[in-house]
Amino acid sequence: MGQVHAKEALSPASAGGHASEDPGEIPLSEIKAKCVSVSVDGVTRTKNDVILESVSDLFKVKDFEDLVLTSQNVRGKLEDLGCFSKVGIHIDTSNTGNKDYTVTYQVEENKRVTGSVNTMVGNNEGSLMTGVKFPNVLGRGERLQADYTYGTKKTSNFNISLVKPLRGKLKTNLTGNIYQSNGEYQQSGFKELDRGLLADLAFRSAPNVSHNLQYEAVWRNISSLNRAAAFAVREHSGHTLKSALRHILCVDRRDDKIFPKEGTLFKLNQEFAGLGGNVGFFKNELELQANFPLTEDITLQGAFNAGLLKDFQGDKSFNIADHFFLGGPLNVRGFDTRGIGPSSEGSSLGGSLFWSSGLHLYAPLPFRPEMRGFADNFKTHMFLTAGNLGNFRLSGDMGRNLEHVTQDFRLSYGLGLAVKLGGVARIELNYCVPVKASRGDKPMPGLQFGVGVHFL
Repeated sequence: MGQVHAKEALSPASAGGHASEDPGEIPLSEIKAKCVSVSVDGVTRTKNDVILESVSDLFKVKDFEDLVLTSQNVRGKLEDLGCFSKVGIHIDTSNTGNKDYTVTYQVEENKRVTGSVNTMVGNNEGSLMTGVKFPNVLGRGERLQADYTYGTKKTSNFNISLVKPLRGKLKTNLTGNIYQSNGEYQQSGFKELDRGLLADLAFRSAPNVSHNLQYEAVWRNISSLNRAAAFAVREHSGHTLKSALRHILCVDRRDDKIFPKEGTLFKLNQEFAGLGGNVGFFKNELELQANFPLTEDITLQGAFNAGLLKDFQGDKSFNIADHFFLGGPLNVRGFDTRGIGPSSEGSSLGGSLFWSSGLHLYAPLPFRPEMRGFADNFKTHMFLTAGNLGNFRLSGDMGRNLEHVTQDFRLSYGLGLAVKLGGVARIELNYCVPVKASRGDKPMPGLQFGVGVHFL
């Protein structure tokens, strides 16, 4: 916050208040104040209407305490516009009256063009991302951005996006994307080239509740990686066109996304494909997590994920690119990536239904007291994970369905070290012991290394 200058406080008697025990101290809430003028200096490209809407609350204040707090809230609104890289505040008296104040914001607008080169981690893969960004391109916080990403597993992605903030209490953003992505999936023996467009409407209905309404149209080309690919994989080769609607609901009440000590997460992803093209299905994915602090430094975490994919029983269906896959250092540990479930000639085929669960115990490393801030990035990790994946036929009998999907489930346990990476990702090095596996699975006992954003 910038410097705050206020007029000399009035005595309690002249202000019409009550005398206090200490005449030198007057609560700020008892000092009457009114904002008569607001200035925003440093504006060149940003439109006046978005600024006027952001600062309007200042003209409703009644006392000096409210003036200071509202000034900070307005500062946050100006920063959230995406127009300014720096916002400072200056509060001063006004010569129009002894209760009148002026507020001045000194802002610095974002540069017209910025470029970046970053490294990223996700899905047990490292990536190099280069991009160019045009912030506040139309004067109301819009952002035009182009990115190219190349991964260590021969994945690549090119994306052009335009983000348009929509003013209102729901903090709504409308995003349009045009993209091309290419990925190779060695464990399944195929590669996929996608070209499509994605429209996303993101908003918050409550402080911890976010929604994403999406429409995606994508042309997909699936081909085998080599001649040795299984026939069950090669029969999915060819071009498909998917047109889908998607709703993502996320209720995140955790105190930290990487190493939470308490709080819960609920995430539901629902997708309906078949509005056009030759792909049609209903797809639902559920993610649950709960964290319980056992002591000040030890946390017990429970997690559960599940997914169901169902076709229309008509001309439109789905293929291997839409299947669920399970196994690897990011979910059911102690198995190879995509190492659980149906397979053919060594290639993982995935399935239409899966569930996975995990029980984790996180504890700190015995660092010296002076290193406690740095030590928070390291945790010892004990886990028990289980799951199942297949093409199960469900009926109306819940008990029978539950018995069906839990039969021959996979189970593993182990311990290791987890390290936080920049507050957005983490690394795990675990010693894993797979206890239960089925025919065709690929268990991996021993050390297993994982790096990513989302872990079971």
